[in-house]
Amino acid sequence: MKNFFLFLISGSLLFSQQPTHIADQSARPSEEWVKKGVIYEIYTRAFSKEGNFSGIEKKLPELKQLGVTILWLMPIHPLGEEKRKGPLGSPYSVRDYYGINPEFGNLNDFKRLVKKSHELGFKIIIDLVANHTSWDSKMFTEHPEWFTKDSTGKFVPPVADWSDVVDLNYNNADLRRYMIEMLKYWVRDIGLDGFRCDVAEMVPTDFWNEARAALDSIRPVIMLSEGQYPEHHLKAFDLTYSWNMYGVMARVLKGEKPVSEFDSVLAREASAYPKGSIRMRFSSNHDENAWDKPDVEKFGMDGAKLAAVLVNTFPGVPLLYNGQEAANDVKLGLFEKFEIDWTKGKEFRELYKTLFEMRKHNPSLAAGEYRRVQNSSADKVYTFIRTIGENTIFSALNFSIDERTVHIELPKNISAAKFTDACTGKPEALKNVETITLPKFGYRIFIVK
Repeated sequence: MKNFFLFLISGSLLFSQQPTHIADQSARPSEEWVKKGVIYEIYTRAFSKEGNFSGIEKKLPELKQLGVTILWLMPIHPLGEEKRKGPLGSPYSVRDYYGINPEFGNLNDFKRLVKKSHELGFKIIIDLVANHTSWDSKMFTEHPEWFTKDSTGKFVPPVADWSDVVDLNYNNADLRRYMIEMLKYWVRDIGLDGFRCDVAEMVPTDFWNEARAALDSIRPVIMLSEGQYPEHHLKAFDLTYSWNMYGVMARVLKGEKPVSEFDSVLAREASAYPKGSIRMRFSSNHDENAWDKPDVEKFGMDGAKLAAVLVNTFPGVPLLYNGQEAANDVKLGLFEKFEIDWTKGKEFRELYKTLFEMRKHNPSLAAGEYRRVQNSSADKVYTFIRTIGENTIFSALNFSIDERTVHIELPKNISAAKFTDACTGKPEALKNVETITLPKFGYRIFIVK
């Protein structure tokens, strides 16, 4: 669901609301498969013509070949009918946390999808909508005391525009126990590997801390917060959304900001977040696609490719929203049935496959130190290296609408190294790296040895 207030409050103000000592602490440790992960978001209703779990299962081999490692399914639960939005309802208006949306199949169908995903080496997580339920949810019917009332005693949605849902009240200890037992059920009994937590900042952090401890007692999982509170990294979450980075990237691509803003993103994160925090980077997701524009419409075809390269070489874990690899230009609305045209976008599919393969074989992209590299067009051309041990990746990205030829000031320790074009696998002469010509929104990536 749209994390609305993050677009009303600047990143710097949001971070300033957190205790200053948080940046002096360390983030909770994450599994290697989390740090090296490539997350793929699936909107089940739109992902296939069938619009169900079977449609996903059929495409698992393609996702494996693409290089995806973590599957995230948007909410799979039955949807509310009371005050429903649109003909099919929002996936984020959940009626029963233990149930399966019959639109997608039944519990056995979902168990089979989980089993097939694990057999192919995927981790699989689902969307957890913990902040609210539908007005006709099982919980609202049986436990109205678990929900929020205003000063007049009237039940309320969490946000006025979210009229199809009613707000949960986490001051209630019984609600907390119910939610934690529900989470344990999906991990312990169904085999899920974690959760993406919708509007996680609207649920108390101490609840998330308690829930994560309960899940850790079962087995290692991944927890992704749709928010950017630094405190989420201390105990509860492995990753948070980098809404801040997405906003900066959009403005740089429009020519409104210089590429140095990317360094500012990392500097602000370093000053606000616990050491070792992992941010999830993206150039689209279901909110941006549905409420704004698909990436190929927002950034243009070349701009969308450049954004993809940045997301996959910048520090963090990358997200791919279903259809981006097919250059999907359709808004996948949340209340109706839409389909992705999978016959398009061959060049995007090849690009993502290359980027994910590069991430798999170059540990610097998952955990490498970041270092900005200076060049002669520092306002428009973004050059940087990622290094861990003997592995280094050098990226050069042109955010100009014009072709640029720039001189690169390579660090001395790599200026005598051997360069290989990461996209073609061909060796590159040093002189062609030190002075490089990039077309508009063009890029080059080199493996340095």
